[in-house]
Amino acid sequence: MARFDGQVALITGASRGIGAAVAVRMAEEGADVAIACLEQADLAEAVAERVRALGRKAVVLQGDLTSARGPRQLLKDFAEHFDRLDVLVPAAGNAEICALEDMDVDTWQRSFSIHLEAVLHTCQAAHPLLKASGGRIVMLSGVGARAAFTGYAAVGAAKAGLESLLQYMASEWIKDGIRVNAVSCGTVDTGILERWPIGARVRSFLERKTVGVGIAKPEDIAPIVTFLASPESRYIVGQSVVADGGVTLGIDFEQWVRQAYGQDATFAGQEPS
Repeated sequence: MARFDGQVALITGASRGIGAAVAVRMAEEGADVAIACLEQADLAEAVAERVRALGRKAVVLQGDLTSARGPRQLLKDFAEHFDRLDVLVPAAGNAEICALEDMDVDTWQRSFSIHLEAVLHTCQAAHPLLKASGGRIVMLSGVGARAAFTGYAAVGAAKAGLESLLQYMASEWIKDGIRVNAVSCGTVDTGILERWPIGARVRSFLERKTVGVGIAKPEDIAPIVTFLASPESRYIVGQSVVADGGVTLGIDFEQWVRQAYGQDATFAGQEPS
């Protein structure tokens, strides 16, 4: 398939994980790709080589999207290589896991800075090019925006803000021919569980909840992002499409907490089991 022949995609956070998978998938379907990253230029260049091997143009752009000038500088650098922008995927993010009672201001603000503010400012900087092409924005949200997962408060709250921003941006920019949607991901195997003290227990829980599907790989999410950026999805506007393997279908929160913290975990008004 070559749904994106002659088009250009800009993907942030594309040195690894979902962003990298989206970059390769877009190239497989005909797009030239700008791969944006913060620090891991060597990994980003490896992704760019995979794109070039598919016969598409690829450039690596570096910058801090949480800085005041970062997003506009990114688009200025982008314009040195491409004269159009058709698809923007602001995939840059982090996942600091922290119990709510231990949450400090810096952790909270870092999450909102990268998951919400940087997305807004990157989209604003890209608006003129996207308006000129009738472009598409596909954001990356998470099911933690709507369901509480222990330790995920900073990211979940920021993603909830992102889903509200999505609706406003979609409703205001559709007049400019810009279509905005998001993919709301469950846990994706990008290394997050290995950085989480209770990650092994969470992995076991998720593998049981997603019977026959398993924990998502970045390559499971990339086709959904690509679909939302394609003409086939033209009638989907301002929506967050859930891709979680069924985890949030009637999630048992007591089971979740006990799986994470052990069978002796207590709840208000309950005695240990």
